[in-house]
Amino acid sequence: MRRASSPYGDPYLALPSWVPPPGGLRTWGCGEYFDAVRLPAALAPPLIAVLQAAGGRGPVLADPYSGSWHILLNPDTVRPGPWARHGIRLLRSGTRLTVPAAHVTAGTDLHWHTPPGIGYTSAELLAEALTAPPGSTGTPRSIRASR
Repeated sequence: MRRASSPYGDPYLALPSWVPPPGGLRTWGCGEYFDAVRLPAALAPPLIAVLQAAGGRGPVLADPYSGSWHILLNPDTVRPGPWARHGIRLLRSGTRLTVPAAHVTAGTDLHWHTPPGIGYTSAELLAEALTAPPGSTGTPRSIRASR
């Protein structure tokens, strides 16, 4: 980890070594520093809200151009599960994913919805959010309706 100016306003939060410096982009293979789940932009905001309410504060990339978002998870923690439905997909190990600098948090290009620096969302928490029964606490109607 390296110390850098944090997107959270706290200069003492360390950014992961895989995050590029300001103005930069880096491309990594899934499984190197993170695993990733790709989901359609329409499902992302309500799912991210559920995850954050449950304590999931891991990095999330938004790509308005492709209409997809990526939730980054600890590498080698994701197993086959509820990923392959409704356009949600676990990216295979080695699949290349480009990440911007941590301060890129808005715009019409690739940016962080939730910047890195606080750890990852657990695969278990994501699986629970995706498989919660209809009517369970915190599950957005748009996610339940898309099942």
